[in-house]
Amino acid sequence: MRIWLICHLFLILWAGGVRADLGKLEYLTEEYPPYNYNDEQGQPTGLAVELLRMVWQQGGVEPQPVRIIPWARGYYLLTQKPNVVLFSTARTQAREALFKWVCPIGYSEFILLGHSSRPLTLGSIAEISDYRISAVRSDAAEQLLLNNGMDDSKIIPANRLSQAVKMLVSGRADLLATSKLAGYEAIRELGMRVDDFNVALLLSAEQLCYAFSRQVPDSDITQFQQALTRVLASREFQALQAKYLPEP
Repeated sequence: MRIWLICHLFLILWAGGVRADLGKLEYLTEEYPPYNYNDEQGQPTGLAVELLRMVWQQGGVEPQPVRIIPWARGYYLLTQKPNVVLFSTARTQAREALFKWVCPIGYSEFILLGHSSRPLTLGSIAEISDYRISAVRSDAAEQLLLNNGMDDSKIIPANRLSQAVKMLVSGRADLLATSKLAGYEAIRELGMRVDDFNVALLLSAEQLCYAFSRQVPDSDITQFQQALTRVLASREFQALQAKYLPEP
């Protein structure tokens, strides 16, 4: 009886320690609607943010602060600090071994967008180095360009997607590398006509995930993944999808 009680107390203390560790993680994201962005009150919201809160609740984790910062800064911190969670992060082949992953938040097509003032359509990925292409620094779209042999001197880096869109419209760039959903959302946010843009080339389709620093214990990753899996199977998540990703 005494041995059982000691073991039971040990398990309680161990579980408490795991949850305390989860509470020490630093959650970072960017302006990437509809997955993550600041609302009118300046508070983080979006499908991925609300999904994260559901995962915390499912896993018995106290709600944590979420910071919205430029993507390049968040990506740098993810590579340098031992306790960072960055989302919504495309799980590309080049990134696979760099981080630990909890997936999926959703899926995203990465494309090259052209503008009606200089309409372009590429026949293959081999043609990308013939053009100047704007992209957000350290974004999956930029990395896909580099992985496919793009001359880095032809990539015009931006801190935010809205800035990259403006580069395309002004003629500083011939094309814009972006996720399809976020690219068109940024166009609408800027008050521009979606019909003035065209998909010049599909680069890739990737999972969007929560990316964790490599130093985060596997037990924490497992706990998050199990909680996410349960949430994704719930009616609440179906309602969340309908809210942020309504069918056309």
